[in-house]
Amino acid sequence: MNSEGESGASSAVESKEPRQAKRLSTLLRVGGSFAAIVVLMLWIFGAFRHGVIQAGKAPVPVESAEGLPTAKVEVQSVPAVTEAVGTVQPERIATVTSQVLANIVEMRASAGQRVRAGETLVVLDDRELRHRVMQAQEALRSAQATLEQAESDYKRDKPLFDQQVITPYDFEHTQTNLKTAEANVHRLQQAEREAEVNLSYAAIGSGFSGVVVDKLANVGDMAAPGKPLFTMYEEGRLWLEANVPEDLMDRVRLNAVLPYRIDAVGREMRGRVVEIVPSSDPASRSVLVRVHLDETRDVVPGMFGRLLIPMKAEEVVAVPAAALIRAGQLTMVDVVRDGRLERRTVQTGRAIGQDKLEVLSGLAPGDTVVVRNKPL
Repeated sequence: MNSEGESGASSAVESKEPRQAKRLSTLLRVGGSFAAIVVLMLWIFGAFRHGVIQAGKAPVPVESAEGLPTAKVEVQSVPAVTEAVGTVQPERIATVTSQVLANIVEMRASAGQRVRAGETLVVLDDRELRHRVMQAQEALRSAQATLEQAESDYKRDKPLFDQQVITPYDFEHTQTNLKTAEANVHRLQQAEREAEVNLSYAAIGSGFSGVVVDKLANVGDMAAPGKPLFTMYEEGRLWLEANVPEDLMDRVRLNAVLPYRIDAVGREMRGRVVEIVPSSDPASRSVLVRVHLDETRDVVPGMFGRLLIPMKAEEVVAVPAAALIRAGQLTMVDVVRDGRLERRTVQTGRAIGQDKLEVLSGLAPGDTVVVRNKPL
């Protein structure tokens, strides 16, 4: 019995020892983790860094506004406009073609060339045309000889008929021959003139002073009625064809003078509305408006343009451009408050005139700003 009691007591002691060792190991792991977190936080907050200048506050020097040129921020009325985009087109454009069928002998113009009214652009082979003129002239001479003979017969037979020497049938035949000869001469005179006109078509001239846009044929090609040889437009007569939205048509009137801008030449000009097409495009809901260009220097057909349509004037806050201070992407101004300068960041918009800018934010009407001759 004693041996059994001793063995049970020894087993209980042995089971307690592993439990205590396990608890101690867990406490050590938790304590180690906590200590590591504390050390890491101390390192982050600079506890282990030496020689580092600590953050602090330095006084900002205050600049006085005394003696500096200033200006008031004002509300300014600015004319508002909206744009209708369009394209420069010639008022008068022509396709040069031939009136007769003939080979091309000369092409006296090229693309971009300026030509005068009546200047010869194309010369055709006129040998066949000249031959037709000669044939018509010969036929006319023969008919005129026949007419002379008929007139002579009439002069001879008229007295004889009056004296009843010849029968009315014979005299009627003489009259018929005369009328036929006269009609034949008239017909051949018309044929001669037609042949001469066709001969004149061998030299194709410009119908007006203008600029050749493109050459569409070459020497040796066959010119035929309806076949284009050149395209050209009248110089100095251009207009801007702009598509104006329907809801803006109440601001566009025939003969009204409106500003427009041609981006390629970088100029803003004014022109008169000469045509308003009385139909709206169902796809774009716009109306085609044509504005005559009074100034066409450096402007050619096909250029992009903007018709500027006036709208109701806007009230905007304006600041002198000389008051702005630009530093990188920031735009600032110095505002005078209680005799001292306060620097503010502002957001600017469009230019107003030549010396002011619209202020979108950062300033209010009545603020006083320092006007500097040049940015800092």
